[in-house]
Amino acid sequence: MKIQHLRVNGFGKLNDKEINFNDGINIIYGENETGKSTLLKFISAMFYGTSKNKNGKNIPDFEKYKPWKTEEYSGTLNYKLDNGEEFSIYREFKRKNPIIYNNYKEDITKSFKEVRSGIDFLNEQIGLDEDTYFSTAITEQAEVILPLNKQNSLVQKISNKVLSGDDNISYTKSMQQISKLQNENVGTDRTSLRPLNIVNNKIQKLLSRKVELEKLKEDNEKNIDGQKLEYILKDDENKLSFIKKVKEFYENNRLKLAEINFNKNNIVEDDERIKELINELEKIEEYKDYKDYNNKNSYIRITIVLIIFLLLAVSIFLIRYNNAIHILLLICFIPLIIALLIMVKNKSFKNKIKKEFLSKKDKLKFELDNLKEKKRNKETMLDKKNEKLEFEMDKEKDSIINEYIKSLDINYIDEILNKTYENILHQIESLEKRISDTKIKIKEVEINKQWYYSKIEELSRIEEEFNSVLEEKEELLFLNKSYNIAKECLEKAYQETKKMISPKFTEKLSKTVSKISNGKYSSVFFNDEEGIMVKLENGNYVPIERLSIGTIDQMYLSLRLSAFDEISSEKIPIILDETFVFFDNIRLQNILKYLIENYKDNQIFILSCSNREKELLDKLNIEYNLINLEK
Repeated sequence: MKIQHLRVNGFGKLNDKEINFNDGINIIYGENETGKSTLLKFISAMFYGTSKNKNGKNIPDFEKYKPWKTEEYSGTLNYKLDNGEEFSIYREFKRKNPIIYNNYKEDITKSFKEVRSGIDFLNEQIGLDEDTYFSTAITEQAEVILPLNKQNSLVQKISNKVLSGDDNISYTKSMQQISKLQNENVGTDRTSLRPLNIVNNKIQKLLSRKVELEKLKEDNEKNIDGQKLEYILKDDENKLSFIKKVKEFYENNRLKLAEINFNKNNIVEDDERIKELINELEKIEEYKDYKDYNNKNSYIRITIVLIIFLLLAVSIFLIRYNNAIHILLLICFIPLIIALLIMVKNKSFKNKIKKEFLSKKDKLKFELDNLKEKKRNKETMLDKKNEKLEFEMDKEKDSIINEYIKSLDINYIDEILNKTYENILHQIESLEKRISDTKIKIKEVEINKQWYYSKIEELSRIEEEFNSVLEEKEELLFLNKSYNIAKECLEKAYQETKKMISPKFTEKLSKTVSKISNGKYSSVFFNDEEGIMVKLENGNYVPIERLSIGTIDQMYLSLRLSAFDEISSEKIPIILDETFVFFDNIRLQNILKYLIENYKDNQIFILSCSNREKELLDKLNIEYNLINLEK
């Protein structure tokens, strides 16, 4: 892969800048603060974009590299792959995605997959993401220009590279970090204030209190009859409601019932009067028979008197001339005459009385007939009223029954409906007293239960908290298991890496270091106890920390170059930003020879603020393309 041309419309301090690159060595010269590192970042940004996240920096790259002198935050870059295909990128950094053109200037942007940060076209083309690109092909100024007191950091990076293939990944630190996180976030049996230990203590306390409260609950449940009382109260209240409905039913129909009873009483009075009339008529009939008998006797007596009177008249006639006898007979006849007159008078009176009796009898018969007719009419009308009232009352009763049939027993309903109004009142009084007594009992039970229920609520809270803490423990155990799995995987990966990567890197590193140091350091290897060891000319082995910072820088660069063949099938441009600050002229000459001999197919960018690289290349008679950013 070769970068052929770029144009910076606006990026940081660079604007309206066009640069053409050669396929071989390109020296980008400029004093400090002339934009060398900005140009390097522009190349990276054209391929991967600029992040709006800080990613551990003071300000995001997007903000840091906004143009100083123009509003046009954009640029173009042309590059060619090893297979000869050429591409052109146009990117406006304010937008998420660039526009990619092929050899024929066709827009092929949509042919690449889009990820969260935008299309990762370069990774699709050459299998190289931004992190890998910067950890191998690009050596930034901050990577090698280190003060002496940071030598150990650089040594650690070399160790990381040897062991993991990535200088930013340390097995030892990763394992320590996992163990630290495991200890902080989970804890062990030897810790006392870590999450797992705190959770276990909580579980013990909650479990102890839970058992205590459950025993208390079991002991008290036998004495709790509140539910039974509530059931009795509800049943009695339903009964009372029903009986009051029946009472209301009786009261609503009371006038109608009274009217019926009044009519019934009238009929009874009529019956009594009819009996009286019948009795009176019977008496009149008896009196008539007696009078007839007396009349017969009267007639007989009158006849006898008349006969006697006739006999006396004859006697008087015969002895008419005897005055004394005449007077005597006259005296005897006077009472007879008086009696006869009285009899005649009595006969007239009796006839009058008889007529009165006959008239009274007719009146009594008339009254009796009228009264019987009136009674029949009353009975007919009363029967109709009773039939209507009974229908309405039955209908009302059915409504009451349907209302309470689900809550009360049908036998109880029938029993109440068959009671009298007075019995209904007695039932209401009895139920109201029983309900009042039941409510008092329930209140007493509630008062007794208050303390108990507070414990039950505590038990519920304890159980909920207990389950929550158990879940928390499960999560901690799962997290602990995850940490253990991570450590096992890391250990396994570490061992595999040591077998696969370490020998390869140490072999390449040894050859590179030997060439660069003119055989002074011929062999480099790694072991767990000592770390990176270097073989001296006299055959002795010393830890890398004992070497000079310049030698360590040299080995670090050699190690990064040793990884080149592993990261991509493309011959990737090598970008070195002020990499040789700690190299003396001999080491610089050796590294330049090494680069030219071993990476002649790679495009090389050397960003420098000095002329040492240019002068050495001129001395070695090696062609290069000089780009002066100060012009």
